[in-house]
Amino acid sequence: MKMSTQHKPDSKLEELFLDELKEAYGGEHHQLQLLPLLKKAASSLKLQNVIANHLDDTREHMRRLEAIFEKMGYAAEGRVSEAILGLTRAAEEVIATTTQGSATRDAGLIVAAQKLEHYEITTYGSLAQHARTLDYDEIEEILESSLFEEKEADDLLTALAENYINVEASRE
Repeated sequence: MKMSTQHKPDSKLEELFLDELKEAYGGEHHQLQLLPLLKKAASSLKLQNVIANHLDDTREHMRRLEAIFEKMGYAAEGRVSEAILGLTRAAEEVIATTTQGSATRDAGLIVAAQKLEHYEITTYGSLAQHARTLDYDEIEEILESSLFEEKEADDLLTALAENYINVEASRE
């Protein structure tokens, strides 16, 4: 694995990679605050469980990102992007504009959660590709693990929506 032991990026791509790592780390940290709110707002026990499991994954993703920063010789540092803040506002709007305890709220929470998942899938997919290009094989594997878990969470939310929540919401 070609790693810089300096605290200055070797290339513009590595500079972009570090900036995106900071955004991923900040986004994961931000979700540690958001996901408990989504879980509390959900009425479906199945949805609460999916969100709780993703909260556990989020903690693990943060640990992985911290390990990547360490491998690269940088302190773990995060920044919250405008995209994450916008997705958070959209989730808060779902909570504010839907009836507590309704399947419609749960359907809206799934949409909000999937928007976050798709953002994270894009982030981890791009980071893994950049790591591959930069010959950071070990880091690529770490990022691929998080990418797989984000896709898995998205699949669980899709199945929950299609097979249960959306059907219930259509009857309200």
